[in-house]
Amino acid sequence: MTTYARKIDNVAVDVVTKDPATMFHPDIASQFIVVPNGTLNGATWANNAWTNPPTVVPPPPATTYLVVSPIEFKLLFTAPERVAIKNSVDPVVQDFFSIIDDPRLTKVELGLQSTQDALLYLVSKNLITAARRTQIMAGIPQ
Repeated sequence: MTTYARKIDNVAVDVVTKDPATMFHPDIASQFIVVPNGTLNGATWANNAWTNPPTVVPPPPATTYLVVSPIEFKLLFTAPERVAIKNSVDPVVQDFFSIIDDPRLTKVELGLQSTQDALLYLVSKNLITAARRTQIMAGIPQ
């Protein structure tokens, strides 16, 4: 298979693998040259060699997290977990759950760093397991 391209300002454009004469007007087809197989549109010609442009890797899709009501958030925990959390005298645990209990709070965003940190803190205090944290982050009710 032969690869062809037009070289405009030392950049490969209109790279094709069919005879350009069968695809383009004769005035355009006459501008094509043979290039190495694998040459891509946007390749540059320098030092007697073609260099393909860098491969553009799309960013990974953004992770989406659930947004739940405060009561839905609490229902993500088992009854024994909720009781242990409620009975905790740890000020960080009390602070986080006082925010959850605040009547002005209308939603809990599981993707917020503060929510993720609070759940990690609950793991560090053995109030939930790491596996349960993952389930809670996924919004799997108990």
